[in-house]
Amino acid sequence: MPLPVPNLDDRRFDDLVAEAKARLAAHLPELTQIAPGDPVHSFIDLFAWLTETILYRANLIPERQRRVFLNLLQIPVRPARPARGVICVDAGPTSVLLAPLLKDGSQLRGGKQTLTTQGELQPTCLSLQVLIKQALSTDDLDALGMTLQDLHEQFGLRKGEKPNPFQPRRFEIGRENMSLEKSLDQSFYLACIAPKQLDSHMDLLRDNLAGVRLSVAIAPADNLDGDAISDLEARNLKWDLVAQGPDGSTRFLPLDILSDTSLGGRQTGVVRLRLPKNSALFEDFANADPMFDGSKNLPPALDDAVAAARVALWIRLRCPDDPGLQLGYLGLNGVDVVAQGLRRDQIVGMGTGLPDQVIALPDQHIDASTVVLQVEDQGSWVDWSPVDFLAGQSADALVYRLNPESGFVYFGDGLANGKRPPQGARIRVAQYRYGGGQGGNLACGTIKEIVDGSPRFKLRHEWPLSGGRDAETVEQAEQRIPQFLTHRNRAVTETDFEALCQSNPINPVARAEVIKGFLPGNTLDAARADVPGVVSVFVLPPAELGIGNWPKPNKGLLKDVFSYLLNRVLVGTEIYVLSPQFIPVAVSIVVQVRDPQTEQDTILAVQNAITEYLWPLQSGGASGHGWPMGESVRVNELLTQAARVDGVQAVNAVALFEHSLKSGAKSSEKVWRRLPQTEELDLKTYQLPELMGVRVEIGKPGDTPKLPQGIGPLEGSPSDSRDGIAVPVIPDLC
Repeated sequence: MPLPVPNLDDRRFDDLVAEAKARLAAHLPELTQIAPGDPVHSFIDLFAWLTETILYRANLIPERQRRVFLNLLQIPVRPARPARGVICVDAGPTSVLLAPLLKDGSQLRGGKQTLTTQGELQPTCLSLQVLIKQALSTDDLDALGMTLQDLHEQFGLRKGEKPNPFQPRRFEIGRENMSLEKSLDQSFYLACIAPKQLDSHMDLLRDNLAGVRLSVAIAPADNLDGDAISDLEARNLKWDLVAQGPDGSTRFLPLDILSDTSLGGRQTGVVRLRLPKNSALFEDFANADPMFDGSKNLPPALDDAVAAARVALWIRLRCPDDPGLQLGYLGLNGVDVVAQGLRRDQIVGMGTGLPDQVIALPDQHIDASTVVLQVEDQGSWVDWSPVDFLAGQSADALVYRLNPESGFVYFGDGLANGKRPPQGARIRVAQYRYGGGQGGNLACGTIKEIVDGSPRFKLRHEWPLSGGRDAETVEQAEQRIPQFLTHRNRAVTETDFEALCQSNPINPVARAEVIKGFLPGNTLDAARADVPGVVSVFVLPPAELGIGNWPKPNKGLLKDVFSYLLNRVLVGTEIYVLSPQFIPVAVSIVVQVRDPQTEQDTILAVQNAITEYLWPLQSGGASGHGWPMGESVRVNELLTQAARVDGVQAVNAVALFEHSLKSGAKSSEKVWRRLPQTEELDLKTYQLPELMGVRVEIGKPGDTPKLPQGIGPLEGSPSDSRDGIAVPVIPDLC
């Protein structure tokens, strides 16, 4: 147990007053007869207060010693991190011509928070609708009173041609996740719609859009985070212009991707696309007969036929790397924003010619990576470089040291620790960003103003800023001293590796597992076990319990932890920081309940029990410490968990589904397969189950559990195949 910090003197004000009076009574007996209101008592109170302040400062000595100890150990204090996100800036609804550029570094304001844009933006007057062709199963057709034969006859298909039924599905942008799991052709269709004021100027608008940079804001459905997020491998997104060929067929023309700060939709960012210079390629594809909207390769139909006629162009978005791509947000006219203020071209001091000059920048909590500091030299500005230490620099080295938290800049002495600024030379910052912290995590609709912006611009803030983190306080850093001294900042045992991963100040993890001797290869089949000197650490980030929120580490987290461990392992240790392989599973349960009035509550409780049981973090698994890596998933255990829920009278059936390669498939297409009742899902030492869905139904013994809705086709089902001709299903409405 930790040793108690001694209190050098625990006397308080009342104790000091009583002691002073006792001393006066001993040395000056005549003062004992003085009334309570006499001024001598005021002097006693004054000196007691002064003495108490001295004792308070004396008792701070242990705290100061801990701070000195913290510095000697060189335990880093986490700096503040700014929130980041995207906003959209639209031109006016009557802007047929292109609006002026929104310049890089434009200042925005959301409440009291100042923000800065990153990159230029060419605003347009277009709005966006996102749709997919949502595949329909035979059960869906039955519910609509239709069959595949009806569709075959309705669309006049030839013998041997198979209809693939679908319905247009429009997403509420910013209010729901957009997924391609149910898409017929694994494609998002983006309708770029002109405002109604330009209804009679569509040709002129298309001519002005030809060759323009179109900026699309994009955000993933799962918010990836990490200090090294920029090192993630970009996902391969395919952006195509939907155009009509000379023979009337539909063509998909690849668009040039000028830049992509989202890394293929892995993080919130902006994709800048170059539209073709030929405006004749832009089509609205509005069809007089809605029965044929979306058939074959045509875009799906919009809800509003009037808006369909104002579509300036269609864009198709696909992801070959991830056919079931899920996105949280898509928006036109997007630009990156960071929750920091921006300083540019400001004089911050004058050179004194004296050694060890110190100047104070106008702000604190400065982003050191953005600082460009210059010193005047014979009428021109010369860049000086930042260094961690001035000691050992040459006498003419143009270097400085920055304390980003306080905003102080330290220069050399002109002897052996860097050059000193000449007397009378002006010192300026060409630019830097400042600020950061949790205050920048702004909710949707918070950013409302462009500082000194054009009144023709309309700002839309439809996706929240995230990632902001306050700087770690010295007190918080001090709390890590005992744990630091326990493992001496060196990874030797399995416990050391786990403790270092969970307490690293760069990017802490919620769980770390060590497998000794596991050597990963280019593929899973190439992995080797029991290799001497190799240590593989599998990490999981913190996450809230819930389906669809499984704690998968991103590559930024893996790199952060690897960099932290690399400097702390023993010589000769080959270390790898990896993510477990997640095996998708689904569970379906048929139960009977005791009380029909609480049926829904009981169903929800069973779903929560199964989710928590397979959860890989704290509270999950049989031990409550998370589902063990490599532990097999058994149907009988799931049945036991469901039977323990209050309100469940009997569990009549349990089915476990795994997501595996389709039987006889030549590609990597996967479908869901029901495991036999006696079969368990075997996992390897580096694998964990990922629960994709839980279906709980009320039924009797003998009922067959069905696959949870919305996660994909079951092997052997009619909707399993993607082959055929896409045909829209228009239900009959009275």
